[in-house]
This record gives sequence, structure tokens and C-alpha cells, in this order.
Amino acid sequence: DGPMLDDAEQRLRGGRCKQLWEDFPGNNMICCRGLCLTGPDPTIFIFNLILTFGILSAFYILIAIRLHPVVFVIGFILHGLSLYFLLRCAFTDPGIMKRGSTPQNTENPPTHIVNGQVQQLVYCNTCHIFRPPKCKHCRTCNNCVEEFDHHCPWVMNCVGKRNYRYFVGFVATISILCVYVCACCLGLLIKTGVSGGSLPTHVVLLAIVIILVTGCLGCTLSGFAGFHCRLIAQGMTTNEYLKGRQAESKDNSCIKNCCNVYCTGLPKANIDLRGPADIEMKDGANKEDEEDEISEKPVDDASVLNSKKRKTGSDVELGN
Repeated sequence: DGPMLDDAEQRLRGGRCKQLWEDFPGNNMICCRGLCLTGPDPTIFIFNLILTFGILSAFYILIAIRLHPVVFVIGFILHGLSLYFLLRCAFTDPGIMKRGSTPQNTENPPTHIVNGQVQQLVYCNTCHIFRPPKCKHCRTCNNCVEEFDHHCPWVMNCVGKRNYRYFVGFVATISILCVYVCACCLGLLIKTGVSGGSLPTHVVLLAIVIILVTGCLGCTLSGFAGFHCRLIAQGMTTNEYLKGRQAESKDNSCIKNCCNVYCTGLPKANIDLRGPADIEMKDGANKEDEEDEISEKPVDDASVLNSKKRKTGSDVELGN
């Protein structure tokens, strides 16, 4: 029945198998026909871009132009680096786990040794998998993410195993950029006051506003970057820290933990968005829609597909 079923499905789907990005079970937005994906809500991410470009545009046009040309060069470099890390973090698969096709038996869960102690793996009722250590189900994206750190609306994505390095790079560069812009504005006001010169009123007011905004952001983000550097050195995630858990292994040194994040290649993705879609990797709503669609097809194909429906009738996804 396998080949017949595949042929019937292909006829129902226009003569070809769907790719995973066309039938993705999570809440993520899929971009560029499966080349990249991001989180479901871009609102705060867009606000982040507007705020950054707005402040920097005012800085370049009214403040930096009154200083040395090297101020522009350094500003453009820091801005370019922060934008690069932001986009890489936002549009990189954070480490989404492939879902199981059917519910599994949870009576005898697999185990994992953490710091010499045997711990049972937690089962995810939505993804139908036993989550590996550090893995967590993100309710915003509706996916299990490997080495889940947190879901960050500012970068519009989960932060996990595959994009954590970009997230820390973004936080570090944007904090340096904020401190740099604040220092330049403050330097312009001090230089003008010492030399006995004068500035237009709107420039002075703008410089004061930028100092207040970038000063607060710089201090906050610098502390946040330092916090994540500490977590990297300890081999922990934010999720583990908030839950009071210990690092997975106490044997790794600080240098080794840092190398695991920054000196290794990008881990291979667990899912292939441009690969064939597994028909079982859907939530209950999608399955019902598909069954309704199939029931409207001619009897020849429906008879074949209904046989599959009877075989998998118990494979209904459980809620959290």
C-alpha cells in the first residue's frame, strides 16, 4: 500500500510532495521558501530596527558631523556588526527538534547522566519526543528547541544551540555601540563648553536625549552581555539559571565552554525545511483539515487514503 498511498497523495497535492516549509507544524514564519525561519511576531523586532536606525541617523547627521571623520568609521563598523549579528540570530534555525510521528510510551523514559546522577528525560506531549538535556518546548514558537536559552522578542526568535553565538554577539556589539554614541555626544558638549563655542539649541537638546537613551541602554545591555558571558563560562543556559539547575557538566573548563560556543562550526540543523514534509509532522487542526480535503476527492484516491486514516486514527497529538 505504500507506493499506492504515495502516488495518491502526490496526485492530491498537484503531482509533487510538499516540502517541510510548506507544511511546517510550528508557529514560526518561514522565509524565502524555506531558506530561513524566524519567530511568529515581528512587532518588537521592527520597533528595534526603527529605534536603532532612528537614533543613529540623528547621531550621524547632527552630532558625528561636528566631530572627527573617524567617528563615522567606528560608528559604521559597530552598527554593521550589530546588524549582522541581529539578522543572523533572527533568521537562523535555533535548533528546532524534529517531531515524532506518533505518541510514545512514557512508562520507561530514557535516562541521561548529569554530574554523575541518572536523570530521566522529559517527554513532550506536543512534539512526541523525549527532550534531550537543555531542550525545552517554546510555547511562543510551539517547537522543542535544542539547548533552549529563552525566547527573545527583540530578535524575533528563540535563542538556542544554533543561534546563541549570534545573540551574544548582538548584545555585546549593540552595548558597545550605545556606550560609544553616548561618549561621542558627551564629548561634543564638553568640547564645545571648554572651547567657549556654541551649538544650535536643537543639537544640544538632541545630544542630551541621545546621552540619556544610549546611556541607559548601554549600562543595561552591558550588564546583560556580562551575564551571558558568565553563563557561557559556566556552560549554562538562561533557562537552567532561572530554574536553579546546575551546569550539565562540571568537568568542562571555562575555556572549553567558551570554545564550544564560539570556536566550533555551526551545528547541523535537526530539520530540513526544503526537504520532503513528513505527513505526520502536523498538529491536530492540520490533520483534520487534510482529512476533510481528502474526503472530497474521488473514490479511487479516497479509498486508499481512508485506509491510512484508519491505521493512524489514534495518532492524535496531545496538548501541553
